[in-house]
Amino acid sequence: MNTLHHAPERADATFALRFESLRPEPFAPLFLLSDDELFDRGMRRVIASPVPGINYPCRVSLDFPQGGEELLLVNHRHLDRDTTPYRAEGPVFVRRLAQAYARLDEFPPIILQREMAVRAYDAEGMMIEADLAAKEELKVLTRVWLARADVAHVDFHSARRGCFFARVRRA
Repeated sequence: MNTLHHAPERADATFALRFESLRPEPFAPLFLLSDDELFDRGMRRVIASPVPGINYPCRVSLDFPQGGEELLLVNHRHLDRDTTPYRAEGPVFVRRLAQAYARLDEFPPIILQREMAVRAYDAEGMMIEADLAAKEELKVLTRVWLARADVAHVDFHSARRGCFFARVRRA
């Protein structure tokens, strides 16, 4: 894991963090589609395994599904600004009955369980920092970057597969 090359060892900022998961509303109608209709749109229906810890992390609840729970694997554009070359989309899992993650200053456990690609963006959607981090280093890196006036938000992506997980901003 990388050390913090562009930041001090710790963050002294006292602002709160607001985590932004995906909203469930745009995905709700997709659960009414047949498997063939999903396939034609480049989506898949999956059922969570009963074995804990190997399931698909939901990007709405920022939690793992229960065994037997229905999810959709869909392509989602998580950075949607026409004026940036960093516009990005990719696959995400969404649970059928998920509620949006809405907690301040509480890092979702699914983010802290794995190494993340952490990316800081300015208000124009331009990436200005990027690194790999996990656990406490991830917390520090996030606070240090969000303490900077030029950072509008920080995005978390899976380090291995590159999938978008969540966004965090100053509350």
